[in-house]
Amino acid sequence: MGSGSFGARLAAFLAVAVFIAGLSAVVLWTREQARRLDEAVTSQVNFVLSEAKESLETQLNLGLALGDLPQVDTLLARARAALPGIQSVAVLDEGGTILFSTNAVEVGEALPLRPATDSGGNPDGDVSGFWSEERGAERVHGVGLATSFDTVAGSILVRMPAGAMAEPMRHYALTLSIGAVLIALPLTLLGWLAGLRLAAGPRRSLTDITAALEGLGEGRAGAASLSPADAPAQALGLPVPAFTDAVRRRLTILDEAEREVARLDELA
Repeated sequence: MGSGSFGARLAAFLAVAVFIAGLSAVVLWTREQARRLDEAVTSQVNFVLSEAKESLETQLNLGLALGDLPQVDTLLARARAALPGIQSVAVLDEGGTILFSTNAVEVGEALPLRPATDSGGNPDGDVSGFWSEERGAERVHGVGLATSFDTVAGSILVRMPAGAMAEPMRHYALTLSIGAVLIALPLTLLGWLAGLRLAAGPRRSLTDITAALEGLGEGRAGAASLSPADAPAQALGLPVPAFTDAVRRRLTILDEAEREVARLDELA
C-alpha cells in the first residue's frame, strides 16, 4: 500500500469518526437543551398560572361567582404578555366552558375537562393542582380553581402550539452544528498529520522487513541478513531474525540437495 493510499484511507477514517462523534454530540446536547427548555417553559407557565389562580381565588372567596369576577380580561392579558408564543389564556367554569379568554373567539367554547386520575391512573384528589397534556396540535397547561371549601370552581388554561419550541430548538441545533464543524475540521487535520507522523516509523520498518524477506528467495544475502539487533524487527516486536535464519538454513539445505542431485545425474 502506497503512502498516498494510506494517507487517503487515514483521512477518510478520521473524517467518518469525527463526523459520527460530532453528530452524536449535537444530537445529545440538543435533546438535553430541549428537555431543559421544556422544563423552563413549564416552570414559567406554572408561575404565571399560580399568580392568576391566587388573584381569582381571592375574589371567589369573597362570595363572587366566577362569571361575575371583575377585571379578569386584564389579568389574562397580563398573563399572556408574560408568556410569548402562547395561543391563549382562558378561564373555564366547572363544566369546561370558556368564560374569559385572551382570544375572544374562544369564549363559549367547551373544552375537555382535566382527567379525574393522575398520570399513574390513580384518583387525583387535588382539585387545584397543576397539570399539562398534549391535545392534538396544542399543548395545554392548566390549574384548578378552588373555593374556600375546597370545591372545584373552574380552571385556568394556557394553550400553546405543540411546536412552539421547535424554532428555537432548530436554531440551537444549527448553531451547535456550525460550531461542531468549525471545531471538527482542524481536529481532523491535526489527527491526520499526527497519524501520518506516528505511522511513518512502522511503515519504514515494514518496508525494510518486506525487502529482506523478498531477498531470501533471490539469493541476496545482504538483504536477507537481519540480526536480532536490527531496528525494524525490534520496532515492531516481530521474530523476523529467527524466521529469516530458519528460512536461510532450509534454502541452504535445498541448494545442497540440488547440487547432489545434479552430481548424481552426471555420474549416471
